[in-house]
Amino acid sequence: MPEPRGWSLRTRLLVLLVCLAAALFGTSAVLNWRAHHEASDRLFDDSLRGSAHLLLQLAEHEMAEHGEVLGLALLQAETQPGPAGFHFQIWTPDMLAAAGAGAGSGSALQAPLLPFAAEVERFGWTTVNGASWRSYSTWNRPRTLHIQIAQEPTRHAALDRLALWRIAGGAAFLLAMAAVLMWVVVDATFRPLHRTAASVGERSEQDLREVDTAGVPREVRPLVDALNRLLLRIRSALQTERRFTADAAHELRTPLAAIRANAQVLVAARDQAEREATARDLLASVDRSTRLVEQLLALARADQPLHDDKLREVDLADVAREQLAVHRDRAEQCGVELRGTLQPGATRADPALLSVMVRNLLDNALRYTPPGGRITVATGAHEEGPVLTVEDDGPGIPEPERERVFERFHRLPGQKATGSGLGLSIVRRVADVHGARVAIAAGEGEKGTRVSVRFRQAA
Repeated sequence: MPEPRGWSLRTRLLVLLVCLAAALFGTSAVLNWRAHHEASDRLFDDSLRGSAHLLLQLAEHEMAEHGEVLGLALLQAETQPGPAGFHFQIWTPDMLAAAGAGAGSGSALQAPLLPFAAEVERFGWTTVNGASWRSYSTWNRPRTLHIQIAQEPTRHAALDRLALWRIAGGAAFLLAMAAVLMWVVVDATFRPLHRTAASVGERSEQDLREVDTAGVPREVRPLVDALNRLLLRIRSALQTERRFTADAAHELRTPLAAIRANAQVLVAARDQAEREATARDLLASVDRSTRLVEQLLALARADQPLHDDKLREVDLADVAREQLAVHRDRAEQCGVELRGTLQPGATRADPALLSVMVRNLLDNALRYTPPGGRITVATGAHEEGPVLTVEDDGPGIPEPERERVFERFHRLPGQKATGSGLGLSIVRRVADVHGARVAIAAGEGEKGTRVSVRFRQAA
């Protein structure tokens, strides 16, 4: 199966991390370059200042040692080329005044590198041979000599460019290394997800085991847990379906065999009386089969998960009153008195399932209550919640069997009444899906059976 188009989460995370790292490394490189450039400019100015003061000291020494002649020649010299590509000029106050008046003594004075100012020292820029040079001017301590020096910044700019390339190259190398490390880390982080996806993808439709959560990141654990809960519900649904299929196949075998036997007898009947008797037996077998199918369908429905959209606020008294009306004719035919003590008791439930529950309780009671007996259905609200009670004065259920009767297809030994053994199983299942509790006890006077179902209060 081809992978869906679009960015994967791993690719998106890797691209975002690389972009973030590129932004951080780029910002760091710019800041480092600016810091280096400012430091380099300060060093360049300090070097220019140091050169100026050294030349100024040499000029003072020559003036003091060789007298006015050498000193005057030095002072009136043209701009002097020096090492490292710099020029300098030395001026006296008289020369400054002459330069300001536009005349000089001896040869013509060259224009100053920087305009004269009263400051002891200052930096600036001057044009030499059509290029911009960094300039500096200062006085000696007694203010008898003034020096101006200018240096070509070409070498300084070359060093700056070299530093820029080194910083940019280092940032690019670190970014590449970081991208590789990020890819390794992201790949390792997503590896458990790939293992989980591969484990699920390789399974067959019958393999519904839980997904192993070992090594799954904490952030992804809720997703895997939700998947495991889904698999659990699917397993439960499949088990219910298989159990229903097995139960139906097992339980329908007997009534279908009886129907077949009755049909064979009906075909071979020798007179009208035998045919009528066999036809009645055949109808009874059909009724039992129909009843069994209804019970199996009711049990299958009760086994389904109960969703909130099916819940309604239901009054137990209304459900019991409806079922009493449905079963009243049958009770009269059986010679059983059917009573109702109905008080309001509201709960949130599926009305259809509650009807199935009450119908099975009444059906079970009618089967085992002898003629002349009595069945009482009661509803009401109590402190713990609404309660439904169905009580009869039949043979009762021995205490050791009161839990086993909720098992599917379990019937008390020695019972003559027909049945499938599913009625109380359906009652228990409906109660479970509603969060209710079912209890069996002896009836009034320790006679018969009382089945009580306690529901939760309606929210």
